[in-house]
Amino acid sequence: MAETEWEAGEAPWARQGTEQLLCYFCGGHAAILSSGDRPDDPGRLELYCDNQMCDAREVIVLVKRDGADAPDRADVRALREVDRPRETSAALDVMARYEDSKNITARRLSTTSLALVVEADEEK
Repeated sequence: MAETEWEAGEAPWARQGTEQLLCYFCGGHAAILSSGDRPDDPGRLELYCDNQMCDAREVIVLVKRDGADAPDRADVRALREVDRPRETSAALDVMARYEDSKNITARRLSTTSLALVVEADEEK
């Protein structure tokens, strides 16, 4: 397969064919586009693993940084807020409850309630 370049805003390669993809977790050729995948969203893929033995059934692949506007997307900004330790607690800051503010994995794995305010820019 020839190597091609992807540019921000173009359809991802995974949406161009009907072949199954490698699952990021079990490694099997069992991942397909999920029914929740949005063809109009080039910065996010929703995949479904069809392997009955794989527990990672629904997976989202999200572009965090590209040559365009990925850092401005609400979903990318929300992930950045979870990963960013705060110096001082803000109101409703669930992530500040962790003593080790550098433990990104613990914050990502937390199942406690989370309140994020991600405002959209109406001009875009």
